Amino acid sequence: MVDINDLELVVTAVKQSQKYGDTSEETIRSLAETALQQYKKPKQAIKAVRTQLHSIMAPYLGDPDYAAAAAQLDTAFASGDALQIKTICQGILHSHLSTRERQPILADFYTRIFAVTGRPHSILDIACGLNPLALPWMDLELPPAQAGVDFYAYDIHEPRIDFLNHFFRLQGLKPLARLQDVALQFPTEQADVALFLKEMPRFERNYHGRGRPLLEALNVHWLVISFPTVSTHGGRNLTGRYREFMFQLIEGHNWPVTELLFEGELVFCVEKVRG
Repeated sequence: MVDINDLELVVTAVKQSQKYGDTSEETIRSLAETALQQYKKPKQAIKAVRTQLHSIMAPYLGDPDYAAAAAQLDTAFASGDALQIKTICQGILHSHLSTRERQPILADFYTRIFAVTGRPHSILDIACGLNPLALPWMDLELPPAQAGVDFYAYDIHEPRIDFLNHFFRLQGLKPLARLQDVALQFPTEQADVALFLKEMPRFERNYHGRGRPLLEALNVHWLVISFPTVSTHGGRNLTGRYREFMFQLIEGHNWPVTELLFEGELVFCVEKVRG
């Protein structure tokens, strides 16, 4: 049984830290409960939570200055120039390693994916990072010509969620970015497509055994799951390893799979067949 006073002490200490204070309290509290079951002293638990958050949040992958990025978007959208908007989005995407690595293939990345899944009217972007900023390359229905896609985005970094909702409002879309730890609360929204891009390896490393239940719980027609084809350090080819891992995740399900291989990224479009 975890002492409630120790729990609040650990949560408060981590929440007040400069590095992890902007992380979802739900995530911090869950990690604190686990740490206090392993360590007798709150000081040890605080260190353990910070170590785990370093792995989950991956600050080494990069982040933009969100206030400055929001101001850049404001200027771009005020101009009404689609090319300027796209250029600013590209610059913001460049600030994070995952989306920076995807930039050379971005021109046809979603074109090929949606050729398989169909053009979605609703999307769940799981552990989204900055990926919603790729919206200008997705060729989806957007206001004012159309009502606009329902674009749900889930992340545990508070400034990122505020920024994404600001971006959605500028696009004329509903602000559906949500501060939600998908490992603790699986998304319940229904959509055409769920995107889970290059996050499954880290997700399974940090929340071992929850990847398969998450995929099973998502109320979507299509799962789009991707993996890096080379390691971040050393350039080791990971294609075979992650292909095997992907099919282990969905083993026993009669879900048709279409594989798309891009430079640097391996994508699986999985049709969730009911029954």
